[in-house]
Amino acid sequence: MWKPDDLVLCAGTVLGSGFRERVEAAAAAGYSGITLWAQDWRQAQDAEGLTPADMRAMLDDHGLRIGELDGVTDWLPGPVSAGEYAVPADLFWEIAEGVGGRSLNVVEIAGAHVEPEAAAEAFAALCDRAADHGLLVHLEFLPWSGIPDLAAAVRIAALADRPNGGVLLDTWHLYRSGGSAADLTTDAARHIVGIQISDAPAPARSDADAAAMMDETMNRRLPPGEGAADVAGVLRALRAAGVDAPVGVEVFSAELRDAGTAEAARRCAEATRTVLAAAR
Repeated sequence: MWKPDDLVLCAGTVLGSGFRERVEAAAAAGYSGITLWAQDWRQAQDAEGLTPADMRAMLDDHGLRIGELDGVTDWLPGPVSAGEYAVPADLFWEIAEGVGGRSLNVVEIAGAHVEPEAAAEAFAALCDRAADHGLLVHLEFLPWSGIPDLAAAVRIAALADRPNGGVLLDTWHLYRSGGSAADLTTDAARHIVGIQISDAPAPARSDADAAAMMDETMNRRLPPGEGAADVAGVLRALRAAGVDAPVGVEVFSAELRDAGTAEAARRCAEATRTVLAAAR
């Protein structure tokens, strides 16, 4: 069972790391798990020569599990397309069978208009398929996307009404969409089944365009507690509302990438533990 204080090293914190390197860095820094992107799965097999059995053994040897499988972008009906970022769900069933996983992340990344009812139907279908693989499914909102904030994601998850479906709350996305801990009402929080944390530079830029936000989210996030997003306050509100998901640490940062995988994992783990202590 995952515990609320379990830390999960997200792929975004250690971009470019191989499977073995990520596992070793996560274990050394005291994480309980790692996340996998679709390309990580292929790289582990094609570039590192690892079989699923090899990967399972490596995880077991280091006391780790797979947290999120991240993420499905090609899931909405109609002409909506994620373009070069299109990732269908089918590969993730293979990954789940190979190495397991707690949850499957789902996003709309192209900035297309999203009809909540149609999105809920598609999300419900994904949840039903994921249930066969023992996976939760969470919908992540992105400020520049067709699902731009917590309220939009909660509406879709509520309409889908699946026992294994809900919302992923990313603290950077919450802050940059104009949200705060005050938005985590009991009604909203009951739909949250996944957590990712990082911090953001101040001030929040309500006038930032999609390109500016994309640059910051991919290159200039900060470790938890080092910015203006009140990560401790958000975690405190989530725990008070009964959200008991493990904590995914997702700090996209060019500075951390330059520091190397082991150092990025260590620094972010230490920062996260400080924030978790402050949130109690």
